[in-house]
Amino acid sequence: MLEQKDLDAIRAIMKEEITESENLILEEMERTRKILDDKISQVQKNMDELNNYYKITRLENDNTSLLLKMIDELSRRVEELEKRTA
Repeated sequence: MLEQKDLDAIRAIMKEEITESENLILEEMERTRKILDDKISQVQKNMDELNNYYKITRLENDNTSLLLKMIDELSRRVEELEKRTA
């Protein structure tokens, strides 16, 4: 049977090993968190760029639509003028 001093020595060694394991796990968790934070930041940056692209594209489409309406109206007016002068 083990004596109390042997049990205390084993307990101290186990505590030290557990503490070391906990520290390693915490370090790995922190490393993983940093990696994930970087990836999340990159995804957010990409989302911001996509949102800006969407806004620009929507404005360009609106402008194109407006220009087409203006051209149609001008064509109609030119046709009317051609009819009057003919």
